[in-house]
Amino acid sequence: MKIASQLYRYCRRILWALIVAFMVGVHNFYKQEMDSADTIVSSIQMDEEEEDSTPKD
Repeated sequence: MKIASQLYRYCRRILWALIVAFMVGVHNFYKQEMDSADTIVSSIQMDEEEEDSTPKD
């Protein structure tokens, strides 16, 4: 019974560590994708300028 308890505790700790690592990885991915508000506004303005400068057929 003691071995089963130790195995359960070991598996639970490993699972917890994997969940935390996954959550940190997801957070870092989205943190890199999201910039400050100023950067987002400037990129939107640059996109609008590019659309305006395209020749119209």
